[in-house]
Amino acid sequence: MNPQVLPRDVLPEAHEVTLTRGSTPVWDTGPHASSLPPLVLLHGWNIDAPTNFGYAVPALAEDRRVIMFDHHGHGHGPRSTDRFTLAAAADDVIEMLDVLGLSSAVMAGYSMGGAIAQLVAHRHPDRCEGLLLMATAGVFAEHRRERVVFAACAAGARAMRVLPDRARERAFDRLAVAGCRSYPDWILDTVRIANPVSLLEAGADLGRFNSSSWIGNLRTPTAVMITAHDTVVAPRRQICLAADVEAIHVETVGADHDLPIRNDPRFAGAVQRSIAALDGVANRNNHLVDAAH
Repeated sequence: MNPQVLPRDVLPEAHEVTLTRGSTPVWDTGPHASSLPPLVLLHGWNIDAPTNFGYAVPALAEDRRVIMFDHHGHGHGPRSTDRFTLAAAADDVIEMLDVLGLSSAVMAGYSMGGAIAQLVAHRHPDRCEGLLLMATAGVFAEHRRERVVFAACAAGARAMRVLPDRARERAFDRLAVAGCRSYPDWILDTVRIANPVSLLEAGADLGRFNSSSWIGNLRTPTAVMITAHDTVVAPRRQICLAADVEAIHVETVGADHDLPIRNDPRFAGAVQRSIAALDGVANRNNHLVDAAH
């Protein structure tokens, strides 16, 4: 990790977009000469979009338009008092496409963002041209210990909702400091600006997420990136997800869950190769359609 170069240093300037649930900053590299579909990057739990993807955006934007924004309650994302749900986050993605005048895009989700991407393809298949699922799974709470952790998120969210503002800030700051103790201060700063209630509700909904009953029915071309040394989302689950979606391309990176925030070029490279594989499927499908006519 290079502390001299922060993700925001290499990003285009964000602009505010107003969605139904509130405003959010959007980082958009803008229209591209290429005819390739735009790429929408969906970030993970607790962090914001620049922290998750900022280092990789310049490379990804070389051949297409790249768009990302902060989810509800994360970073500077919408501050609606509505309960955070992954399904609503998926609908926010579609609303963002509408605001930007885009009919469809490739969805690339990391960790929690991967669950949101799955739901986008499930709920709005006509708006999703391809899926890239990274360091994510179809279920996040299989074992008792995990269920206890996610249940604690639900209980914590309820408690945070009724705490006085100052007490909520102090409680959340203790959680943030504990969770970021092994990272530079700038990462802690990005977590501190989030809405603690929404973050805990996001954890609770991740614990409830289970796409096993419908993920195999998706007809969206899907690539999977596996973080082989992941201590957060077990590699076994990532491999199972790749099988369930019949992934057309699988990238395996020998790294832990925090790969994207470490300015490791392997991340951007794995994403580029995965998206190129999805482009190849789209091109073959287009040729088949042309031949049929």
